[in-house]
Amino acid sequence: MAHLRSLIFWILLYITVIILIILYFPLAIFFRSSIFADHCAALWSKSVLWLLRVILGVDHQIINIQAIPKTPCIIACQHQSMWETIIFHLICRYPSYIYKKELLKIPFYGWYVRRMSGIKVDRKGGASALKDMIKQAKSLLEKGHNIIIFPQGTRVPYGDDKGNYPYQIGITALYMATEAPVVPAVLNSGKFWGKSFLIKKSGTITIKFLEPINPGLSKKDFITKLEHVIDSQKL
Repeated sequence: MAHLRSLIFWILLYITVIILIILYFPLAIFFRSSIFADHCAALWSKSVLWLLRVILGVDHQIINIQAIPKTPCIIACQHQSMWETIIFHLICRYPSYIYKKELLKIPFYGWYVRRMSGIKVDRKGGASALKDMIKQAKSLLEKGHNIIIFPQGTRVPYGDDKGNYPYQIGITALYMATEAPVVPAVLNSGKFWGKSFLIKKSGTITIKFLEPINPGLSKKDFITKLEHVIDSQKL
């Protein structure tokens, strides 16, 4: 039965993607604006969360959302599953994810991502790629967007030690260059929807926002504090 429900979920998810692309993609292309693409992403996020809850019994709860400032900030979130690439479209008014540029090569999806508000990075680009990421982040922060970054740069299995997935330089570079507050976020999405989970486990995904780390710390003190506050929280 679990296999059947999971199959139904994936079929309906892809049908939803196709319908929304048909409806929104021409608008995003014609008007050359991120507004339509961002609105589509929010609508798709609502659809996915509804399918998760109704078909698979995977609900969610958000704790301490008031920790997110009213002004633009950087949210440094744990990354365990596809779920956290969805939820921020419903938490923040203007979320801008940092994503690898390889996603742009995916037919249709990549074209759409290009229209959305976001920051593409070349993970093999070295210092020049880092400078470009900072430039894009500053521009979006000035426009009122919140920047969403996964500090370890990849999905980490639920409960895995950070020694296997060290924090990358990107989050520190953004903190030092933008002078925006960084809001740590912890979650347990990998417990229910892991990287290799075809069949999802029913339950409640929890995401918890921690108090912002304000500008002014040194590189070493910042990353030490970020790792400590995130790793000390167990959900």
